[in-house]
Amino acid sequence: MTAETPAAAVSTVSTATSLDGRSFRYRAGGASSLLPGDLVVITTPDGVEILGQVREGGQASSSAEQSGTGTVIGVIGPDDAPLRRQKPAFAAGTVRAPSVTHLVALQRAGGADLPIGTWRSGGAEAEARLRAQGFNRHSFLCGQSGSGKTYALGVILEQLMLGTDLRMVVLDPNADFVRLSEARTDAPAAEAGRIEAMDVRILRPDSAGGQPLRLRFATMPRQAQAAVLQLDPLADRGEYSQFMRMTEDGVPVDIATLVARLAAGTADEQALGQRIENLGLLDWEVWAGEQASAAEVVESGARVTVLDLGGFRHPREPVAVALDLVERLWAKRGSRTATLIVIDEAHNLCPAEPSGPLQTALVERLIQIAAEGRKYGLWLLLSTQRPSKIHPQVLSQCDNLALMRMNSPSDVSDLAKAFGFAPEAMLRTAHDFAQGEVLVAGGFVPVPGFVQMGARLTYEGGSDVSVPQSAPAPAS
Repeated sequence: MTAETPAAAVSTVSTATSLDGRSFRYRAGGASSLLPGDLVVITTPDGVEILGQVREGGQASSSAEQSGTGTVIGVIGPDDAPLRRQKPAFAAGTVRAPSVTHLVALQRAGGADLPIGTWRSGGAEAEARLRAQGFNRHSFLCGQSGSGKTYALGVILEQLMLGTDLRMVVLDPNADFVRLSEARTDAPAAEAGRIEAMDVRILRPDSAGGQPLRLRFATMPRQAQAAVLQLDPLADRGEYSQFMRMTEDGVPVDIATLVARLAAGTADEQALGQRIENLGLLDWEVWAGEQASAAEVVESGARVTVLDLGGFRHPREPVAVALDLVERLWAKRGSRTATLIVIDEAHNLCPAEPSGPLQTALVERLIQIAAEGRKYGLWLLLSTQRPSKIHPQVLSQCDNLALMRMNSPSDVSDLAKAFGFAPEAMLRTAHDFAQGEVLVAGGFVPVPGFVQMGARLTYEGGSDVSVPQSAPAPAS
């Protein structure tokens, strides 16, 4: 098959009609196999060729016919790319499958420049690309366990590293991206060399080795400090007020110095000190001391900073270090430094129902970044297994969707409500996706499409545990 040859036949008796130049209805003979998401080339009676995309398809009253609806993309220009501003109405246009050239030209015209895998549409197959500029809005990657979600996220991050100068911060709870700076031996030499030359910092708890992952209590906003101390302004009115009075001079103080000061104070101050001791905060390994905090590493100019949040002894330490980081990014938002905040297993840090002052403070800041961060160059990329686990005020701000296999009808229904730009008929096919297959829709693609993710360039930090098999029984 050449690039100029249609990849699959659509029945020559297939016809399409558009009354408004924006949408069309089609009717196809029994030999046709048009599916939601397929691109089609429609030739009008006066010979104009128009590129369209099927959105809904089904059987007509006669079982030998198929009917459905679609969206008009635009008149096909001399370079095979659609002219989106030219969308004439038409009657009784004939429908045929696109060629590979049409897929390539559509992506080129839409500014899609980051290769991530293979795009199949209407029987044609071409390299799938995302728009780098489409990441200047919030993105959501979703797929059930085993769908290839973590692998796919790695492919996307690698291409952002190679195709942009975007600063990235990766909050990584399962150490899946701690080898993001290590090119695979089978990766192309040029890409491997560029990745290994980048300033990629991997910050980890002491138990994992590497550069220490730390936070600096003294430079956190007072409300964030109070959240670390598990102080609720209403439930703990006395201690909260006492803490605010002690820190109102704005002089930075670390946690150990604070406890020492409280021990020599009034009864109320001693009670606050006992709270800190009872919470076990003095035993946390996450305090920076003389070392750099994660926020300071990011500010130092690191291109990519991976925070391995697993391995801390106390479950609140990863939440605290994430809070310190996003608070600093928000405080420095005036610099307008383009930054992608990647949160893998995002339900751990941005749950629909946060628990306790610390997690609540983090979610509230993420909600603010989701609502206002775009104008400052702060963009979120969230990855999780189920949309219902993510706080709705953050999810509703996402303008890009990458959906992998999803068996739950209720989850698909939630996605259809949250992401109106993703055709519902395409969403409904998610339960049949193979591993690594993804539906991409939104601002980072020219049109919604089904993509098979390509190969990783770097090593994945973690992998599933295989079922141990017993040794074969000896022959009798």
